[in-house]
Amino acid sequence: MDVDVSDLCCVNARCADYGKRNAGNVMFRKFSGKERWRFVRCRTCRQEFSERKGTALFGVKMGTAKALAVLEHLADGCGVRQTSRLTRASQGAVLRMIERAGRHARETHDELAQHLKVCEVQLDEKWSFVGKKSRAVRSRGSGGRRSG
Repeated sequence: MDVDVSDLCCVNARCADYGKRNAGNVMFRKFSGKERWRFVRCRTCRQEFSERKGTALFGVKMGTAKALAVLEHLADGCGVRQTSRLTRASQGAVLRMIERAGRHARETHDELAQHLKVCEVQLDEKWSFVGKKSRAVRSRGSGGRRSG
């Protein structure tokens, strides 16, 4: 059986071919799960893993389409209850997806945002926020009335 796995790479951080796509080191082993995820082996380190390993969907029991729908609704600003109602997922499942996706986003950011050379920093948004807060504190201190 000839299954294309060129889009996958080794997810073992200690492997010499870690993160290298289309390097010829990843070979197809079998399909796994109801949705037939590809299960592969790295020829370099001999580790086997699912194509979902290293993604926000690794270990998620709900279907891919439903999980992506949950994440899309959340990204569009829907709340937990609304997302639950629209996707027919339980509120607990939506909360677990929030936690899982947030953790994955933090780990991805921490991995990619390293050794940055920052030449310029803009604090205008921060200053606007701080300025508004201090102005509100001053106006409340003067008789409890806000100035318009």
